[in-house]
Amino acid sequence: MKAFAADLHVHTALSPCADPEMTPPAIVSQAINKGLDIVAICDHNTAGNAAAVMTAAGDNLTVFAGIEMTTAEEIHVLALFPDADAASRAGRTILDDLPNGADRSDTFGSQRLMESRGNTIGKESRLLSSAWRLSLDDAVDFAHAHGALAIASHVDRPSFSVTSQLGIWPEKTHFDAIEISPVGVRAGRSQDFAHLGFPVLAASDSHFLDDLGSCHTVFHMHDATFEELALALAGASGRSCSIA
Repeated sequence: MKAFAADLHVHTALSPCADPEMTPPAIVSQAINKGLDIVAICDHNTAGNAAAVMTAAGDNLTVFAGIEMTTAEEIHVLALFPDADAASRAGRTILDDLPNGADRSDTFGSQRLMESRGNTIGKESRLLSSAWRLSLDDAVDFAHAHGALAIASHVDRPSFSVTSQLGIWPEKTHFDAIEISPVGVRAGRSQDFAHLGFPVLAASDSHFLDDLGSCHTVFHMHDATFEELALALAGASGRSCSIA
């Protein structure tokens, strides 16, 4: 087994709340400088820049394509897909359900579609900060139907988390893991959620370059592949994961 340092929650400038400097080459460079082996690109309700970051990374960094879905209850859920095509297909379904905000970028932020060198090639017209029509359980099922892993985002936060929006933990929702925010990691809150029985991950949820890699998870597995990641989350065949 090898140890891989992974930050599985990184936004690009496509997310309306992310800094314009979150371009594919800048993300790759910063991740490498922080000693990361793996990142996952998880923009809000879209995978529009994931393939560009993959291309920018080449063989220097493993990049997974993800989406941070916002459910009807305004709960954030990470969906990590086996490849960029699967993420793109899922993303198109989500985008079709979001309101059009082409004339509202001054209010909601610029949503920049980029190519691998960081040049802007367009702007997403749908309001990516909006909630999707699917409920939490249906959104998790949707992720699984597209071959993705479903991770409850920043469960320790007082907004956009499972408990902040529902007030309770849904016992029948089939997450593959849960994520603790950097603030929660520093406060030692990961143990507060261990009783739920899910793998507990740490990720930066970075919207700014300086935040990328501010916390991460170490995966013990044979290779930096999606299949190995799934096995590590399941604790299968000697694979494992732990907060660094």
